Amino acid sequence: MELGNIYENTAWLYDYDNRDNLTDDIDFYKEYASKLRGKVLELGCGTGRVALRLAEAGFKITGLDLSDTMLEIFSEKLKNSTYKDNITLVKGNMAKFDLRNKFELIIAPFRAFQALTEDGDIVNCLNCIREHLSDKGFFILNVFRPYKELDETWCYDEVVQWEVNDDSRGHKIVKKHWGDKIDTSNQIIYPHYAFEIIDTNGNMKRLEEHLKLKYYYYNQIVKYLKDAGFAIVEEYGWYDKSNIENGRELIFVCRNV
Repeated sequence: MELGNIYENTAWLYDYDNRDNLTDDIDFYKEYASKLRGKVLELGCGTGRVALRLAEAGFKITGLDLSDTMLEIFSEKLKNSTYKDNITLVKGNMAKFDLRNKFELIIAPFRAFQALTEDGDIVNCLNCIREHLSDKGFFILNVFRPYKELDETWCYDEVVQWEVNDDSRGHKIVKKHWGDKIDTSNQIIYPHYAFEIIDTNGNMKRLEEHLKLKYYYYNQIVKYLKDAGFAIVEEYGWYDKSNIENGRELIFVCRNV
């Protein structure tokens, strides 16, 4: 498996992103954790955006991630945390993991699953999830919905995605992104991110990340899930449980058959 999408250069900037698709999902996952009242596994936990909020609410959660830099930041957050005993961090590959445990809830939030671009890794990941899911547990998968049948017109020039002022440092942070390549045969996009950090004297430092993500159309991701032995019990287009047909996201709540 290729080691990509691990944010080696910019993990420390990840938490500045406060777009709605990185905030609206928290209560959604907390609701299912509350229903199932058991152990939670998050695949692609990153710096703890979701896991920390679940742990704060009293849930026992294991966070798995491949990125050393992401996990280092997550670990630093836990040092003085009053709920650090609720979290176990594991460096691992979601395409092949064995935690010797069963979980009542397994989640793969915000694009984490899409970092797997090889078919073998995708199938292996789903098989691992099945093996780790308790008999009455749920697996929740979230991928973005392509806004059209994607082709070369997906490629686009660099644009600003968001900007924010870091009041603690007096810095301005601008995130830009662009896409210069798409593989329509294998359904892989190559988005690029640039973070420009501007200090109080106007000096600018630019850091870049170059990603690789698989995209899915509805029928394709449904087939992957069913072929892996999952039954889809709920599906939504956003974290408010709106209809999947009109939503920006593809969200599936699954259980083992």
